[in-house]
Amino acid sequence: MENPHMYLLVFKKPSNTQVQIIRNTFSDFDWSQGFDVEEMVANDIVNDNLIIQFVSFKEFSQKTENGITLYPLNVDAVLSGKGQFFGTLFDSGNGIENLDTYFCYLGEASESRDIENELYFKVEFGRYSPLNKVEISLEEIMA
Repeated sequence: MENPHMYLLVFKKPSNTQVQIIRNTFSDFDWSQGFDVEEMVANDIVNDNLIIQFVSFKEFSQKTENGITLYPLNVDAVLSGKGQFFGTLFDSGNGIENLDTYFCYLGEASESRDIENELYFKVEFGRYSPLNKVEISLEEIMA
C-alpha cells in the first residue's frame, strides 16, 4: 500500500462564523470519497489563521517528468467545482471567498519535514475554484 500523504489547508484571518462554517464543511468532506482523512493532525487557529492539517492515503498530487503537480481527477472530484469543498465554501454566502486560502501538499506523512516535495496552491474562489501553484514557503503562509 502507498504511504499516506500530509496536507494542509490554511485560511487567513477568518471570523469566528467563517471558522465554524469551514470546519463543518471540512467534516462533511472527511470521508473516503472526499479527503479520506486517516488522521487529523491539527484543526487550530495559529497567528489568527485557521489551519487544518491531515493525513490521507488519497493522492492530490502526482510526480511527472516535469516535477510534482496536482492530480486532476482527485482535485476535481473533491476540491474544485460546483458542490465540491471550495465550491461549497464559495456558495456559503459568508465572505469566505475573500479570505486568502491555501491548499498545501507537505509530502509523505513522516516525522520529518520534506521541504523539497512541498507544494503550495492558492485558491481562487469561484464557481470552479481553481488552485494556482505559488512559490511561497510554509513560513510565509503562516505569517
